Amino acid sequence: MTDYSTEAQVRRISEEFARKRSRMFVAFACIEGALLAGAVIVIYVMNLVDPDVGVWILVALALIGSLVLSTAIMRQIKAQQQAIRDAGGTPFPGSTGPTF
Repeated sequence: MTDYSTEAQVRRISEEFARKRSRMFVAFACIEGALLAGAVIVIYVMNLVDPDVGVWILVALALIGSLVLSTAIMRQIKAQQQAIRDAGGTPFPGSTGPTF
């Protein structure tokens, strides 16, 4: 029997977004790792780029990757909050623990 209460819907939405977020992190790590490994090979193994310039290429790849990951996380959080609102729940339920 499926529970259609608001709490159950919010729980299902949160679980689904957690699965999506997990898949996104794995995909991002694979892509970013491949890009950085490729850049290291091109710079330091094949010596196609001067290592002094290559360091900046690696830094740029890392910065672009962090921007892309941050944007993807923020979009997913906003989508999750909207889905919870659409289900009739509150995106940030009240805390039952101490607040500091």
